[in-house]
Amino acid sequence: MSNLIKINYVNKSMNRDMPKIFLFLKNEIPTFDCLHEGVAWKVIDRIGRGSSCAITYPIETMISASWNDHTCKTKTLISSIGSRYVVEEDETGITIAADGTAGNTRSIDVSNNVHVGNGVSVDLYKDGKLMMTKQTVAYGQKATFVLHPKLYWGVASEIQEGDQLSSAVLNSDSFFEQNLEGVSEVTVALYGNAEDGYTFKIEDQK
Repeated sequence: MSNLIKINYVNKSMNRDMPKIFLFLKNEIPTFDCLHEGVAWKVIDRIGRGSSCAITYPIETMISASWNDHTCKTKTLISSIGSRYVVEEDETGITIAADGTAGNTRSIDVSNNVHVGNGVSVDLYKDGKLMMTKQTVAYGQKATFVLHPKLYWGVASEIQEGDQLSSAVLNSDSFFEQNLEGVSEVTVALYGNAEDGYTFKIEDQK
C-alpha cells in the first residue's frame, strides 16, 4: 500500500438540497459505536454537480493526548500498529511517549498514568486533522485502537470537520465502506437525489 492515497470525489447527484459529504474512520473494536464515537475527519461541501474535490489519505497516523476539556495537549507522535504509548508526568510535566508493544499486534494502545480531572482524551490524526478520539481515559486505564485501511462515507445536513457524529445532523445512519487496501488512487462519485436518496460508487481505482 502507498504511503499516500489520492482520492478524487465527483458529484454526479442532483443534490439541490446541498448536503455535505463527510468521511470518517472506525475503531475496529467490538465496543466502538460510530454514531456516538465517530469523528468527521473530512467534510466536503459546496461541490456542485459535475464538480470534484481532491483528498489525500496518508497511511501515517499521529497520536496525542489532551486534558482539561481539550485545552491542554501533549506533543504529537507518529504512531505505529502494534505499539504501546503512555501518557505520563516527568520532570517537565505531562507528556506522551512510546512504551513498548501493545497487547495485540493489530492495535495501538495508550495508557494514562497521570491524575487529571475527568481523565485524558486520546486523539488520533491523519493529515493534521482529528480522525478518532477516545474520551475520558481514567488514570490506570488505556485506550485501544484497531485501524483497518477503510474509509466510510456519509451524507449530512449539518456537520463540521472534527465534530463527533453524535452532534451532527445526519441524513442517514447507513454509510458507504471503502476498502483502501492496495489502492494508490481512486475516484468516488455520488449519485441520487433528495427524493430517492444518495449512493456512493467507486468509478475508477488503481
